[in-house]
Amino acid sequence: MDFADYSNRAVDLVNADLGSDEALREFVSGRPWLAGQLTPADLGPLRVVQRDLAGLVDASAGGEGAEVVRRLNDLLGRHPIRPRVSGHDESSWHLHVSDESASAAETLISEALLGLLLLVTEVGATRLGRCAAENCTNAYVDTSANSSKRFCSTRCSTRTNVAALRRRRKHQVR
Repeated sequence: MDFADYSNRAVDLVNADLGSDEALREFVSGRPWLAGQLTPADLGPLRVVQRDLAGLVDASAGGEGAEVVRRLNDLLGRHPIRPRVSGHDESSWHLHVSDESASAAETLISEALLGLLLLVTEVGATRLGRCAAENCTNAYVDTSANSSKRFCSTRCSTRTNVAALRRRRKHQVR
């Protein structure tokens, strides 16, 4: 897994529907090995961390870098990352952020926290944001060179820009 991918794990967790066990299963459906480890006990801790991460994202979006670091350090204290090297053969070594005894929730939380740890230390504590599109509150990671990202996806950006264009054209016709 690419280290940049880990920071996206954090915003994916913030944006996830964790309203039910079924929704959690859908969230991890692209990772069959992790889906197979899910238990009903995973949902509660993930909801708590989701709320904590949402507050961290909001602090970052508000330009409160010191608050982001305080919140991240608090989360790291409550959820230690236990990295290990894993592989299937001599040419496939890769990083796992939790040991083999970790629950699915612990693995998801560790991935999110490692991603935020790397993001904050490599590009800054204010590189998380909330989508500027109407009716969207998704979190996103801004790794642009000039910290200019405003939307969580191309879809939200396009919708917003098309709506603005239509409003301008409507006012020009009158």
